[in-house]
Amino acid sequence: MSDPSTTPTKRERREAARAERQERESAAAAADTRRKRLLTLLGLLGAAVVIVVVAIVISSGGSSDKPTPAASSGGDVAGVAETKALIGGIPQSGITLGKADAPVTIVEFADPQCPFCKEYTLNEMPAVVKQYVRTGKAKMELRYLTFIGPDSVTAAQALQGAAPQSRFWEASDLFYRNQGEENSGYVTDDFLKGILTGAGADATKALAAGSSSAVAEQLGEAKTLASRYGVDSTPTILVGPTGGELKKDTESAPTAAGIGKLVDAAAAKGGT
Repeated sequence: MSDPSTTPTKRERREAARAERQERESAAAAADTRRKRLLTLLGLLGAAVVIVVVAIVISSGGSSDKPTPAASSGGDVAGVAETKALIGGIPQSGITLGKADAPVTIVEFADPQCPFCKEYTLNEMPAVVKQYVRTGKAKMELRYLTFIGPDSVTAAQALQGAAPQSRFWEASDLFYRNQGEENSGYVTDDFLKGILTGAGADATKALAAGSSSAVAEQLGEAKTLASRYGVDSTPTILVGPTGGELKKDTESAPTAAGIGKLVDAAAAKGGT
């Protein structure tokens, strides 16, 4: 038998049940609160991830390593303005710079890869152009020899290919201003396109012309003329009355002053 004094009353049982229910409800409310907090935290974390990803994409797009239009077309060569200032306005035809009826002819034998030819082109030739070619006292021919290596042949053909567009001299001057190390492989199509474009030529047409039989014949004529005058190094300068016999500049390295003396002598011999 149960002890009536320890048996909960009906009221006590109701209160115990209410307390138990309140405890379950409190636990459920707490769990719901924790779930909502977790969802909120995950939402913020997701938003942060999206922001970081977007920032990375934007940053990557702004610092792309893709070549610029100028670089891909090879148009970013140095010295374009200097070349235009030196040669601009002077008539040219084929490999000749200057007036066709100039009384004196200056012939330069050069190799596109020759560093001494670069020194002459940049440091001495401008004075010759200014004093003798631009004034109509002389005209210049540039004849390429290609004995340094395969890149010399590739370069000479491309530069010679610009002659039909009357951009041979601009292209040659720009080539020397951007000359690289001998036989290092820098004379690529992209490099040549940059030179030719900077010279104002249609690069595609010039490269096509460079592989023509006409250019091969002109390079052959240069070798023949060099052999006739005993030219065995570059740069070598010959000067003489137009249409007459040429005289070799015997300086160890051609200078504007030395060439000037030969021009004056040839002019005097020709009666001009």
